[in-house]
Amino acid sequence: MALPLQSPNPNPPPPKRLYTHHPFTTPHTPARIIPCHSRGLAEPPNPDYPFVLTTGRLYGHWHTQTRTGRIEKIQKMHPYPLLEIHPRDAQKLGLQEHDWVEVRSPRGTARFPVTMTRIIAPGTVFVPLHWGELWADQAEANALTHPVSCPDSRQPELKACAVQLVPLKVQQSLQNRDKDLRLLSNR
Repeated sequence: MALPLQSPNPNPPPPKRLYTHHPFTTPHTPARIIPCHSRGLAEPPNPDYPFVLTTGRLYGHWHTQTRTGRIEKIQKMHPYPLLEIHPRDAQKLGLQEHDWVEVRSPRGTARFPVTMTRIIAPGTVFVPLHWGELWADQAEANALTHPVSCPDSRQPELKACAVQLVPLKVQQSLQNRDKDLRLLSNR
């Protein structure tokens, strides 16, 4: 197990070990722990917006891809934005792998190709936060989220909001659908 060490690491003498007396940066040094009970989602699903959208990162990408968007290895791993959905929910909506869906919230809309996975719980969908106007059209996860924050910590609840999914049944062949995916990955 690695021990917390002071940086820069002076050599010699050996570095001082940090936190051996368990100090905290509060006026009286003990930690202030506030017990909180979950209040649930600020915007739970409802009949108009029956799914919970969660947003997050994909391995390799960083924020809005300003540093990772042009790295070939990462582009190959995650070439375009997507919406992950449980196969049961996809079936109810008549969606197949790579079909397009419009995600709607009370604040905005975005469009994504569907990726089915059993990793995500039914009733929940996932969209990576890395794509925005720079990398894809109408694929901004943050256009869907709300500004509500925790009253105690003031941490914004950017990772969950209620959405509806509208399948985009456009008259296109599988060839056109693949072409659209390639266009997204070349942005």
